Amino acid sequence: MIDFGLLVSMIVGFGIPALVARWWPLSSYDERVGFLDIAIGPAFAALAVGRLTALALDDPSSIGSISDMLIIRSGVEFWPGVATATAVLVAGAQRDGIPPVARLADLAPLAMIGYAGYESACVFRDGCFGPHSAIGLSPPGVDATMLPIGWFMAIAVAAGAVGVRRLARAGAAPAILAGAAAVTVAGVRAVASIWLPHVGEGLTRQHVTSIGVSVAAAALVAGLFLVSRHSTIR
Repeated sequence: MIDFGLLVSMIVGFGIPALVARWWPLSSYDERVGFLDIAIGPAFAALAVGRLTALALDDPSSIGSISDMLIIRSGVEFWPGVATATAVLVAGAQRDGIPPVARLADLAPLAMIGYAGYESACVFRDGCFGPHSAIGLSPPGVDATMLPIGWFMAIAVAAGAVGVRRLARAGAAPAILAGAAAVTVAGVRAVASIWLPHVGEGLTRQHVTSIGVSVAAAALVAGLFLVSRHSTIR
């Protein structure tokens, strides 16, 4: 049975950056190569590893069961998936003779747009959850009206993508661009997790991981900025 909500989310997540790529052309690829040609392979590798990681952490006995592994809605670890996609892109850059960090920086804004599109499509999945609010949406099976946090995440990440793109046009170093993208996405996920429903009173694993990634990426960007500024002064 086709998961209509997930299918629509994937179409939005890939389709919007494919359109935006017409105005934000990629410089580290041949101009005949489209965004979809680039993104499909890393995305499916990320999905597979993210799903396997979730199963390994939550239900190791399910590994090996094709039916369990294919139920994507049951959980996918976001950051292991991102790391996998990054590794695939780095391998491709090395094969093409392109500095890996330059390729990551080149793709970062479009990848952020894709993630923003996926979050905005929450209404097609199980609904857009968030804190109770007088104005908002009512997810399926929930009587209360909730503020759609997924939409706010989409707006924040899309705005961050525009910011990263502007930094690129201003001549910022590729490492700073890639780091800024990671800080934006991790920061948005960390903040949004405060209002998203979860079991228990403590922080979720996804919340803790996003905080860790945002702190590490912010420290990296700050360090690179200080080094570049010191080199400029000298």
